[in-house]
Amino acid sequence: MALTKEQLAERNGYIGASEAAGVLGMSRWTTPLQIWAEKLGQVERPDLSKNTAVRVGTALEDTVAKFFAEDTGKKVRRNNRTLYHSKYPFIACHLDREIVGENAILECKTASAYKAKEWENNQIPQEYLIQCHHELAVSGADKCYIACLVGNSDFIWQEIARDEKIINSIIEKEVYFWKEFVEKKQMPMTISHQDSDILFQLFPKAEDTEIELTDEADALAESIEALTADMLTCEEQIDKAKNTLKAMLKENTTGKARKHIITWKLQGRKGIDTKRLQDEKPEIYTAYVKDTSFKKLAIKRIEESK
Repeated sequence: MALTKEQLAERNGYIGASEAAGVLGMSRWTTPLQIWAEKLGQVERPDLSKNTAVRVGTALEDTVAKFFAEDTGKKVRRNNRTLYHSKYPFIACHLDREIVGENAILECKTASAYKAKEWENNQIPQEYLIQCHHELAVSGADKCYIACLVGNSDFIWQEIARDEKIINSIIEKEVYFWKEFVEKKQMPMTISHQDSDILFQLFPKAEDTEIELTDEADALAESIEALTADMLTCEEQIDKAKNTLKAMLKENTTGKARKHIITWKLQGRKGIDTKRLQDEKPEIYTAYVKDTSFKKLAIKRIEESK
């Protein structure tokens, strides 16, 4: 459901249903660190108003609700209020639709055709399952229907029964997140591979100082060293296999094996010779050069004294 400007401004005061999976560290799109930083106003919440997928989902919400009503014979209605958990006011949600005559709610989704496999065989993406149980916890509904328009050809819907064990687990983790990190303004150390940009936004400065780190830092550094060595070995093995295929193809552009078609074709691309541009047209180079700031993480092993 599309939120009003006032509702968007209120979001920093609670954990919403679409943030639940992120708080739990179980989202492909957001992380505990990002949500924490947004709640405390330390980073700006991404503006998704121009995101095509978000715009399509908002535009087609009515269509999904209409298809669900037609396919099930159930009557649905809007509820534009912000609903709050009966015990924890920092847990809230907005419902897409309520089911008339049932203590049930409807969550409307859209998915592109290439995500169709996520919905096959009665599957529901993990983030949406968590979102629905968060909404069940807040609304007090007995069940949540989830309906999805997949691509331009498939429409599916499923019923999700209220599961107190799942709900209690979600709420427990959300309460812990809010009380231990948001209220105490303590940064969560559940760090994800997605957090590079958030960390740079949180710590853009580079003070010329040195601090003492714990043994955990050594363990992480050694893990990186080992993984890097493994990665280099894998890259060498991949390059060797690729070169062997090239040797097999020789001057032929295509080779067909029993299970694969392998091609080795000439390709070209155009690029700017920045060195020549800087030497011959320095005024143009200077006018268009762009300075980019970043912080590079480097690891150096301390030599142990003998």
